[in-house]
Amino acid sequence: MFFLTAGKFKIFGAIFLLVLVLLNSSPTQAAPEDAVIAEIGGETITLKEFREELAKLPPNLRQMAGDSRVQKDFLEQLATSRMLYQEGLKQGLDKVKTVQAQIEEARRKIVLGALLQKEIEARIVAPDEPQISQYYSDHGEEFQQEKQVQARHILVKEEKEALEVAEQLKQGKDFAELAQARSSCSSAANGGDLGFFTRERMAKEFADAAFAMQEGEISPPIKTSFGYHLIKVEKIKEKSTRPLNEVRTAIENKLIQESKNNIFNEYVDTLKKKIKITLHPEILEQH
Repeated sequence: MFFLTAGKFKIFGAIFLLVLVLLNSSPTQAAPEDAVIAEIGGETITLKEFREELAKLPPNLRQMAGDSRVQKDFLEQLATSRMLYQEGLKQGLDKVKTVQAQIEEARRKIVLGALLQKEIEARIVAPDEPQISQYYSDHGEEFQQEKQVQARHILVKEEKEALEVAEQLKQGKDFAELAQARSSCSSAANGGDLGFFTRERMAKEFADAAFAMQEGEISPPIKTSFGYHLIKVEKIKEKSTRPLNEVRTAIENKLIQESKNNIFNEYVDTLKKKIKITLHPEILEQH
């Protein structure tokens, strides 16, 4: 796998579109796929091989591949990598036991991945709309949203100060401005705004007060382990069920995963009937 350094791709002043056909920007006839574009010792890199390696790059890097400088830099790195690999072979590093073990492990993973792709992934069928709707209907509890409250608060250490702030609020002082001026919580910068939260996110005393209030209501000082809070409830979202259009993708992914698990288990069971597996767990107990 090859990684291109950020410096190689620091190209200013242009937005690059995804290039669908590489190295064919010349007005002359396109080079054939087997054209040799690099020679490293006795090894060559063809245009086809270059494109295959380029296709392995992450999308954000691959989309820059239309720039000739990027192509040249990548080709140089690819050739350098092949050169280093050749040197490793000359030194016999592929014969070192630890290296051979890593090669064998990589080989097993590649073969396993190919097998799963052939026997499992290829058999998966995406759920249709009736299946998705049926799952949504049968598992409504999964899509419940607990009641949420959006509130501001002012946090102070002493009860006396909390009572002073409460009096200022009674006199009509703006809650957000007082939060910025008096609150010791980091939310002070946002006028004390805590955003929407569920009951479980907050200290019990704070949650009990906030979830018993109405929109626009301001609490008296509430004591918690953090100090004294004055709370203003801005908005309330009652407990509800998320609509299907919000959870359709999640349901589809879950059904696909369930299908994958079922196909995998069936395939493993079939193999176990053909291939004998003998385990000796008692040996593990001896160590």
